[in-house]
Amino acid sequence: MRDSWNDDRMVDSAQETVQIIYDGQCPACDAYFRFQRLEQNGIDVQFIDAREHPEIVRMYSDREIDLNRDFVLRMGKAEYVGGDAVFVLASLGTKWNLFRKLNARLFRSRSVAHSVYRLMRIGRRLLLLLLGRRQLGGHGV
Repeated sequence: MRDSWNDDRMVDSAQETVQIIYDGQCPACDAYFRFQRLEQNGIDVQFIDAREHPEIVRMYSDREIDLNRDFVLRMGKAEYVGGDAVFVLASLGTKWNLFRKLNARLFRSRSVAHSVYRLMRIGRRLLLLLLGRRQLGGHGV
């Protein structure tokens, strides 16, 4: 995967359904995805709450993808996880609100996206701990 937005798989995003698989009980995650407002760019977005689909959690777990740590962005046949998903998400669409401009500027580099995503993960974990929410798959708090 290249460290730029010229990834060929991103070109036709407005013609494909973008699926975001994430923890729907994480208020920070939910807000982050909603602020993207991809629908305003003509992008069909399907939000999939992993808590409502334990089979999806198991499927990704079998592939060593922990949905307690990462979210998954699927677009056509392409699938992006964690920092790569943040990087791709920041590049989608053409209509920019203030949040999307800041997001795109912050995550325009794959290496920066991965570094910042690590901090986002820590913040998510602490938030869920403070809220007393269990991890996906029923493990711990």
